[in-house]
Amino acid sequence: MEVATNAGAAILRNLSSLGWLADQPTPFQNRLAKLGRWTSVRRGQVVYTVGDDADAIFGLGEGLLDIAIPVDADREVVVHRASPGFWIGDSALLANSLRSVTISAAADSQLFKLPAAAVQRNLEEHPEDWVCFYRLSHQNVTMCLRALAEVISLPPRARFARALLRLASAGGDVRVTQEELGRMVGMSRAAFPRSFSALIREGIVELDYGCIRIRDLAALEREASKVDE
Repeated sequence: MEVATNAGAAILRNLSSLGWLADQPTPFQNRLAKLGRWTSVRRGQVVYTVGDDADAIFGLGEGLLDIAIPVDADREVVVHRASPGFWIGDSALLANSLRSVTISAAADSQLFKLPAAAVQRNLEEHPEDWVCFYRLSHQNVTMCLRALAEVISLPPRARFARALLRLASAGGDVRVTQEELGRMVGMSRAAFPRSFSALIREGIVELDYGCIRIRDLAALEREASKVDE
């Protein structure tokens, strides 16, 4: 695959080689590099919330982002913790709609921000770029549907295993607490320790401060493949 030009890659940093953008054509990458700018968000800071106007698309270059979906008028639940290479905000912006999820920083993060006006102007000049954004939308919808299917159909240990594999860094660390992981896989506070503690007891994962470390990747992959208990 082609790599973005030196100027474009320098602006995009690791986003030119991670996630959705890395799989898009080089001219598209270079155009996006000129449209956006980097912005910093601190841990706990909200990027946008449900009901906000869609004013930008965001690419995560460093850090972690939590994606929360409203359960009712007073409560939201975090359903995914995104790592670098993740992009969000395209759906509402391109549909000219309001935000339907809340995005917040789970760690100090660097985001590449594409303002709405710049994105719309680029699409008017380069309508061939629509397909690239459709790919992003398809990728994110597929991720959400897969996570929903896992919550509905898989036993708890397999759900934990798949979530850990999905969230793990290249070094095998998952920057999430047990309680956060339990919420992400749809487990109650009372139920999730029973299933998760077995993975710890068997030496498949271990706990560290604010982090879960994968010790036996092959065993965790076997757990993820079990569809029946």
